[in-house]
Amino acid sequence: MTATPRRSVRTASALVVTSALVSSLVACSGPLNAADCTPVVPTGDAAGYVEATGAFGSQPEVDFPTPLSTDGVQKSVIDAGEGEPIGAGQIVDFQVSLFNGQDGELITASAYSDDEAPLRRTAGSEIDLLGLALQCAQVDSRIAVTGTIEDVFGAGALDPALGLADDDAIVMVLDVQAAYLGRATGVPQLGAAGIPAVVTAPNGQPGVTIPDEQPPTELRSHTLVLGQGAEIEEGDRVVLHYTGLLWSTTSIFDSSWDRGAPATFTITSFENDPNGVVPGLADGLVGRSIGSQVIVVIPPEFGYPVGQAPATIPDGSTMVFVVDLLGIEG
Repeated sequence: MTATPRRSVRTASALVVTSALVSSLVACSGPLNAADCTPVVPTGDAAGYVEATGAFGSQPEVDFPTPLSTDGVQKSVIDAGEGEPIGAGQIVDFQVSLFNGQDGELITASAYSDDEAPLRRTAGSEIDLLGLALQCAQVDSRIAVTGTIEDVFGAGALDPALGLADDDAIVMVLDVQAAYLGRATGVPQLGAAGIPAVVTAPNGQPGVTIPDEQPPTELRSHTLVLGQGAEIEEGDRVVLHYTGLLWSTTSIFDSSWDRGAPATFTITSFENDPNGVVPGLADGLVGRSIGSQVIVVIPPEFGYPVGQAPATIPDGSTMVFVVDLLGIEG
């Protein structure tokens, strides 16, 4: 990839102190019917005391009785959305505000701005309370989650100067803005001659076998898994997982899977848009459908100009990308 994803997902200042809130990948699924969804975080009285007003997607005015105590992690729906319930493994964009349960004061909040990327988590993630709380939430809903500092950040994770004890209650209000697939979910397709073989791990991460032959001199793009979602048009901002390899050495030079979170790119050549991707990759993805897994083999003439590739990609390299198309932003 050439452009960095749309502004790295913003983590509010107080969230930086813990690794417990990083994204993780679990078994992936698509949207569910409400009756088929089993929440990980139960509803509870403490979360039910939380009230919030203000426009969805903007920082809310929040009220709850103080000091608030909570019996474990709980959640409650403040405003129900009309979107589909979110299944385990789906990628979720949201905004969040965190409050001190002792005095009701705001601790920190996400950006609530179209100019900055929302927070992004994997629903049902076992090491991420936010991910757990998002499972079975509906897109366009506002929910409250209560727990302790230890539940959210881990024991002893916060700077004592903040004046917060591990057993102090914390209140979170989340606006659930969008949900995407966690991996390709379509129908497997037959392979093709001259195309590297791909197998996937249970979490969806691909393994690629490069043929022991000279790389092709023409651009090749092949659908490995055929999704049933919308077709990608040039200029769409697409949420995707990808692995990029060098044909010559079979080495991976970039992988969103290794980083534990999908990326978002504008699907057009960087010759047309600085936020775009290498021309061959754009050509290989336009017209493909969401839910698909696509492999694109990119000869040098469709890749980086000489001297402009990242250090991990030598000039003249043939690149191979395996891409899971998860959703279109907006």
